[in-house]
Amino acid sequence: MTNTKFITEFTELLGADDFFLCDRIDQDQLFAMQDGIANLIANASNDGNIMATKMVQLLPNVFKTDLIIE
Repeated sequence: MTNTKFITEFTELLGADDFFLCDRIDQDQLFAMQDGIANLIANASNDGNIMATKMVQLLPNVFKTDLIIE
């Protein structure tokens, strides 16, 4: 996944400007955002995206990493 695609999808999951301009987000909407963003970061990191991989490294309580040797 390219960095441009990663950032585009990340921004879309936030609801574009809504996330930054709203002072309240519905709990269900927030859970959907969190789930979507976590999955996007994990999948992009697994695909080798350096930005997502750095985010995984910076969020050790959110993401568990394992070394898989085949």
